[in-house]
Amino acid sequence: MGGLGSGRSGGKPTIEDGLTLNLAKLLRDGFFRPGQSWGGSLTWTNTSTGERVASVGYEAHLDDEHGRVRLHYTTTRWGGEKHASDYWVTLETTPQPFGSRRWWFVCPRTGRRVTKLHLPNGALTFASRQAYRLGYRSQRETPRDRALGRAFKLRHQLGSREGIGDYIVKPKGMRWATFEREMAKVEAAEAIVDGHTQLLLKSLNRGLKR
Repeated sequence: MGGLGSGRSGGKPTIEDGLTLNLAKLLRDGFFRPGQSWGGSLTWTNTSTGERVASVGYEAHLDDEHGRVRLHYTTTRWGGEKHASDYWVTLETTPQPFGSRRWWFVCPRTGRRVTKLHLPNGALTFASRQAYRLGYRSQRETPRDRALGRAFKLRHQLGSREGIGDYIVKPKGMRWATFEREMAKVEAAEAIVDGHTQLLLKSLNRGLKR
């Protein structure tokens, strides 16, 4: 699998820029099965295009209280160099009320119990958020970035891939009342974008006059 972990993004890495193993979801979806050994591959897809962007092979061996998971995949480094990773991650449980147990990954780098492991761009192994000092993209967005993100999300929900302020065609089968209600949300969001843009331009103009 080429391309996993490849590329470089501006600024410090965030959780959203890489791959995440969510233990609760893996258990819920049957990829990891307490009391059984199981294996296969985990895949990530682009939610907009449906294109597969990454795949990781795995073997999961879990009893009722402990387990380990083998992960194997190939990453492409920023310089184009490929690297094969093959290693084991330990799983533990802690007791919960009424006799149940909660499963945890043991971070390969910090030894901490965590429910999620992350593989940022350029990294070789899955580890905890703390190990890579990962933030969330929303923490590093400006108010204008957040406004733009909301405006484009609302546009995409109506099937539009055009820019801010461009005409949106009513989706086939959608009632006019619904369309007008959703368009009001788009217009309100784009008004906020315009406001932030005006503030940005004023700030730039003040800087040029100094």
